[in-house]
Amino acid sequence: MDFVFLYAFRTFRTIYCACTVCPPALEKVMFHQFRYTVYTLSLFLCLAVICVGKNADVQQGLLGSRRNAIVNAVEFASLAVVNISTTQIQEYAVNPFFQDLWSPFFDMPFQIPQKRELHGLGSGIIISEDGYILTNQHVIEDADFVEIILFDGQEFEAQVVGLDQLSDLAVLKIEPPSQLLEIQFGDSSNLMIGEWAIAIGHPFASAVGNPKPTVTIGVVSATNRTLKAENRLYRHLIQTDASINPGNSGGALVNLHGQLIGVNTAIYSTSGGSQGIGFAIPADIAQKVVGRIIEHGAIIPPVIGLKVQNLTQDLAEAVNSPEATGVLVTQVEDGSIVALSGIKRGDVITKINGQTVMDQDEYHSITRLIGENEDIIFQVFRAGIQQQIKITIKELQRNYEIDSWKLKVRQQSRKDLNNYSHRGVIVSRVRGGSELARKGLRRGDLIYKLGNVVVDSLENFKRIVIRLRRNQRFSLFFERDREEWAIRNLVVQ
Repeated sequence: MDFVFLYAFRTFRTIYCACTVCPPALEKVMFHQFRYTVYTLSLFLCLAVICVGKNADVQQGLLGSRRNAIVNAVEFASLAVVNISTTQIQEYAVNPFFQDLWSPFFDMPFQIPQKRELHGLGSGIIISEDGYILTNQHVIEDADFVEIILFDGQEFEAQVVGLDQLSDLAVLKIEPPSQLLEIQFGDSSNLMIGEWAIAIGHPFASAVGNPKPTVTIGVVSATNRTLKAENRLYRHLIQTDASINPGNSGGALVNLHGQLIGVNTAIYSTSGGSQGIGFAIPADIAQKVVGRIIEHGAIIPPVIGLKVQNLTQDLAEAVNSPEATGVLVTQVEDGSIVALSGIKRGDVITKINGQTVMDQDEYHSITRLIGENEDIIFQVFRAGIQQQIKITIKELQRNYEIDSWKLKVRQQSRKDLNNYSHRGVIVSRVRGGSELARKGLRRGDLIYKLGNVVVDSLENFKRIVIRLRRNQRFSLFFERDREEWAIRNLVVQ
């Protein structure tokens, strides 16, 4: 190494001392200084290279820490979340004279028909490559037009495939020119309290003016929540503290894998904005509802042949049940599948397919989503003994007959939607001489409203009829040849 330095130094000395006389002592000092300078410069260059390398590693590390599981989940799921814009056209009449002064007191002549548009916003989730979209029923309720805006800004008019008022879910369909990216369903039955939850949707989308969804994060705060909101009773909800705001309804609640675990539906708030208490319909329930709606256009409950009632404390003591949970079988239809399976009047049903039955509403919410050829396992308490009874569903309730009305109706199918403007039930028979027949109701008419309650399925129609009180007056609204008709002042017999 000294030879290398000596050779380099001599070259340097030749250049430096070309015009200067260098004594031997000075030359020796200069040699040591030259070697020290070269060593120092070499060390500095090595340290500089090391620092640059380490800085690159740090930058790469920071980039890696930013691309965490949440970022990956959002990138995976957000392409499947869409913006929904609805338009409802309302018709009303305006009196051109003295509108503000006299119209509250007098029914003035010369009414001028007017129309106005009401707009709504929400979110939806792409559930199939060919354009099926899941959202909340209340997002598209009463809408005359539904528009879908995809992640990339493409706009499509959507058709309503079907809806379910009880679960507050609906399915829409668009016709995209190419395949869409669909959401992947996760398992919402084994959620852990405290695990990450990511809400993706379009709150205040019209104000933001961007087709890309908004993301908020939180945790799963609780599961199996019950919430009463307006005219709905929600059950088995997922509670989260991820911010859910107006416009988020129908959007996705996903886990760290970007899988759908819930459909954002409601908030609990005293101000109308998010206060960290949001609720989502579990993905497992949504997936069952979606399958039924795509197949039938509505939820069609199975024919079971049972009537049940809530188990009170007195009834529990009467049948020697240790707890007042479950439902009491009050009637078993002769020849039904449950009668053949051995279920008897007085039995207490405590579980269905492993799910605990707390009351009558719980019983119906579980059984209504069971399809044809599917099994039901009842856990029954009888004479102090718990036993399991299995049945297989053979048919769905597509028809309903009201003897006192002398009327038989059937469920509207997906094919029927092309022939009617409304959703409802189709009259399959009206007995001659009945009040409805005398007032003009005919076979093929579609009943879409009873009183002020909209009928959207046979299940809904049956529930409304059962709740009508004896001697109660009501109006029946029906459609014929796409024209609306009404029969008023009917009396429940």
